[in-house]
Amino acid sequence: MKLSLQQIDTGEEEVIIRYKEETEFVHELANFVLNGNKKIPVFKDREQVLLSPTDILYMESIDRTTYVYTGDNVYTICMSLRAFETVIGDASFFRCSKAMIINIRHILSLKSLSGNRIDACMDNNEHIVISRRYARQLREVLRGEGE
Repeated sequence: MKLSLQQIDTGEEEVIIRYKEETEFVHELANFVLNGNKKIPVFKDREQVLLSPTDILYMESIDRTTYVYTGDNVYTICMSLRAFETVIGDASFFRCSKAMIINIRHILSLKSLSGNRIDACMDNNEHIVISRRYARQLREVLRGEGE
C-alpha cells in the first residue's frame, strides 16, 4: 500500500481511498476517516467515561435505560437506541431487535435458528439472537447489499 500526503494552503481537506477490491479494511479505514476520534459519553458507577464506538460490542435498552456492553464492562448511556443510531451514523452498528443494537464488526460467528432467527456469537462469547424481523436485513448487509 502506498501513502501520499500533500499539504494545501486553501480549500477543503480531503482523503481519497483508492482500492482494487472493497475489503473490510477499506470500510474500516473509511469509517476511521469519517468518525475516527468521535467519543461517546457513557457512565459507570456515577463516573463519566468517553468510549470509542469501536469498543462497543452491543447496546440494549431495558426499562428505559440503555446499557452499553464492551468486552469487559457494562456502562449506561443517556440516550435512546434511536438517538445513538442518529448520532453515530456508522453502518457497523445494526439494529437486531426492538431493544438491541449490535456492532457487526464484533461478531465471531452466526448460526441460523428456527423461525428465521439468527444466533450471533460476539467477541466476548455472548450469544445474541437477531429477531426474524431484522434477520433478512442483516443477511443483506453482510452480503454487501444493504446499508
